Amino acid sequence: MSQIIAGPGLSLPYPQSLYPSELQNAPYDSASNRLALAAGDEIAIPSGTWYISRGNYLTLEFQDPVTGIWSAGPTAGWSGGIEYVKSDGFNVRIANRLGCPLGAAILVGGTGYVQGSTTITVTGGGGSTWTPIVGGSLGMNTATIVTANAGAGYGVAPIVIIPPPPAAANNPNGVGGNPATGYCTISSGTISAFSFTNVGAGYTGTTFNVTALANPTDPNLATGITLGTITFTVGGSGVLTGVLCTNSGAPISNPANISLTVSGVGSSASINPIMAQTVITASLVGGSTLAYDTGSLALVTTVGGYPNQGSIAASPDNLLLGGRPRPAQIALTVGGVGTIAAQVGTIYDGGYFYGTPAPVLVVDPLVAATGSVVGSSTIVLTMGSKADIAILQPAP
Repeated sequence: MSQIIAGPGLSLPYPQSLYPSELQNAPYDSASNRLALAAGDEIAIPSGTWYISRGNYLTLEFQDPVTGIWSAGPTAGWSGGIEYVKSDGFNVRIANRLGCPLGAAILVGGTGYVQGSTTITVTGGGGSTWTPIVGGSLGMNTATIVTANAGAGYGVAPIVIIPPPPAAANNPNGVGGNPATGYCTISSGTISAFSFTNVGAGYTGTTFNVTALANPTDPNLATGITLGTITFTVGGSGVLTGVLCTNSGAPISNPANISLTVSGVGSSASINPIMAQTVITASLVGGSTLAYDTGSLALVTTVGGYPNQGSIAASPDNLLLGGRPRPAQIALTVGGVGTIAAQVGTIYDGGYFYGTPAPVLVVDPLVAATGSVVGSSTIVLTMGSKADIAILQPAP
């Protein structure tokens, strides 16, 4: 059997042309393992295996076969160093989504909507496209968990894998939907409750059952477990239950300028775009006195910047599972006699956010720790986008 041999003096393969010009209709490029991506740019990872560094702001995306859209995880804005990626040349890509919408939070679901006539209009540029999903959210009545279907003998909570709604090609609504997720709790070996983490959208029918599978680590597997079942109801008729961003479009200079409007035969639905953004300037306006020694360190960091939680209680955004903001790190200069004047901070890391964060001023607590900030200064954050550099190194 052939194998790859490595050792001193045997380096990784030299960078290759990502899309060799010898291929028909392929653009010409030079052999390199570094590539700059401006906001809104993306590149499919060529077929093969790669070591990839996503820089500070780039994300890895895959084309989700369930929803039909490009998807990145909640921690997509956090780069973990070098990643090993195997690509088929089409379904995995690197993207710079700063300044672009990633999805939308449903503020009000409205009433009376019909899938075929419901549309979403974008105001504020960017050219993003959206698909609404009407109805098909899941529910259940905990009273249905009774002795007959609650199972028995579970040592740990069982796993409930809810099938996704039919894909667009097989779904009567023609657009597909969002998969639902949830988990069980047990009492005395039987299922006592089920909780949704996502009620989903686009499901069909009226009810269906799912078996509560024994966890592979359950210590009672050898002694026997009676599997329980969960009965789900399909509801949300006429209500906007999901929104798919089918194309993020071009970056928007000011993420606050974009708005989405729901139109159709229904009424009252309201949605808010979830934007990928970073801090591009941080200005301290006005002046304050710091009761700290000259030479103290002043840091502006952030809290928040999470997606709008929306009105659907059992949803990733509402449960703070839909995204993980990365706080910013911005330096301010402390002048003589402990003063801090109006200034523009130095951004070391603009952070990665899904909404506008709140700035927080932190002064070195090891210097005159009893001091305080006196004055009326405010910190103004300007949100936007940045270019970044990706490294795509062929892996053996």
